Amino acid sequence: MAPKAPVSASLIRMGSPVRIQGGPVLACIDMGTNSFHMIVCQASEDRDHFEIITKVREAVPFFRRALTAHYIDQVASRSALRILETMVRKAEERGATSIIAVATSAVRESKNGEEVLQFVRDELEIDAKMISGKEEARLIYLGVLWSMPHLNKRFTIIDIGGGSTEIIVADRKQTFFSESYKLGAARLTQRFFKHGEPALDSLDELHNEVRGVIWPAAAAITAAGGFSQLIGTSGTIQALAKIDAFNQDVKVNDFDGYKLSIERLEKIVRQIEGVSLRGDRIKNVSADRNQTILAGAIVLLETMRSLKAPYVMVCTAALREGVIVDRFLQTGWLDAGMENHRDPRSQSVHALLEKYHGSLGHAQQVARISSEIFRQSRGVLHEYPEAVGHLLWSAAMLHDIGMFIGRNGHHKHSYYLIKNGGLVGHSEEEVSMIASIARYHRGSGPKDAHEATYTVPEENRKMVADMAAILRVAEALDRSHRQVVQGIKIGITQLRPGMDRRHVMIDLTVKHGETCQAEKWALGEKKSLFEEQFEVWLDLPLETEVPLFSKER
Repeated sequence: MAPKAPVSASLIRMGSPVRIQGGPVLACIDMGTNSFHMIVCQASEDRDHFEIITKVREAVPFFRRALTAHYIDQVASRSALRILETMVRKAEERGATSIIAVATSAVRESKNGEEVLQFVRDELEIDAKMISGKEEARLIYLGVLWSMPHLNKRFTIIDIGGGSTEIIVADRKQTFFSESYKLGAARLTQRFFKHGEPALDSLDELHNEVRGVIWPAAAAITAAGGFSQLIGTSGTIQALAKIDAFNQDVKVNDFDGYKLSIERLEKIVRQIEGVSLRGDRIKNVSADRNQTILAGAIVLLETMRSLKAPYVMVCTAALREGVIVDRFLQTGWLDAGMENHRDPRSQSVHALLEKYHGSLGHAQQVARISSEIFRQSRGVLHEYPEAVGHLLWSAAMLHDIGMFIGRNGHHKHSYYLIKNGGLVGHSEEEVSMIASIARYHRGSGPKDAHEATYTVPEENRKMVADMAAILRVAEALDRSHRQVVQGIKIGITQLRPGMDRRHVMIDLTVKHGETCQAEKWALGEKKSLFEEQFEVWLDLPLETEVPLFSKER
């Protein structure tokens, strides 16, 4: 194991230079396993809150098949597209300037999930992305924070979706425990209830399955300091609250903040089990929810038992509200006392760097130089949008974390650690591209047989190779790990008759009294991929070829 790199007290953690852009009217579509939900929201002028302009929900039972088939067939993808087209039209009618669609379990577990999302992006021209279970949990947490501003102390959130269940332990500033489990209501219904009809033995098996999965989580939560109250989100928990209100003959207009005790939940579960065993329909539950409510109720009950929670408090906000909060925070359209969560992308990159004892000084120097090369060559050597610059910055920050495992082949170790490091604030596709860019900061160039190449969508492979080429140059310019380069200026000649390629010249400003012989040597060794990808010749100007000393400018 590599020793922990010393961190200078004078070093300041720098965030990504690329900020997310967006306007005051935003739509989010939650492409869930059971249903698609959309909300359109408008930020207030004082940036203290936002209003939900409209909500739309459509059941998508055809998506559930993907949980077992691990494939989204043409009927499902076409049906999803029709629903999304209608939602996009309604969002645009409401003035939405940005539309985000997030896909969860059904899509991320399907072999063709990314292809389906690319199909959606091409047809509708919206920001459709796949998110990990960890990212889903983070966004649910943000939705709860926004919806329950008076929530304090430490709390636990449970969100029971169609494909997965997320459990988060947090306070208003940070999370202490966050996991996603394959305990979704639709998934468990398919696994344990043949033809959707439960039997006594399958009910026992389901209770045991949930207990077996949740007990270790309960032990970890207790070890992490426990919690003061349990918050429940998702349609399943709201449906159970409605059943409880009906049983008590209580009229409730808004279930936000409604408390369901474990004793009353136990009665509800027995009630639903009895109705389901008789093959009857559960009253006060929608037709599509009727198919999965029993499995969801068992997940909630066994979780409450394991956590020893006396009640669950309903929160009507969840993933989609969390996406809105996240985007408004990052674009500056929301303050609301949530500054700790304004830059999750940079925070997660720094957290991963620290976890694997990366050198902050070297990482930030390489990231800074990479970003400068990207910015100064944009519009001349490439036309990539600013968002790609963030992927490059992230890969530059994390390119050496594989040294934690060992020096030999550390670029391959970096790829693995980034791919599986749980970066939040990023889509699954973005994490994959960040890992691949870092993978090629040294060694051979991208090859079709490499996992870091064939797992990236074909339309993004050239971009990954181009960014890796920039990263190699930047890494060479801190070969000594002493951050001797203070400034960089890129000069690019025009292509003239008789020239086969343009020349790219790098002019450096170096710390007073320092030389960069190591950097010059490394650049000569590592510039070939840059020259190949951008079809240029890369040189240092003649006046900087001898030991480079600082210039007075």
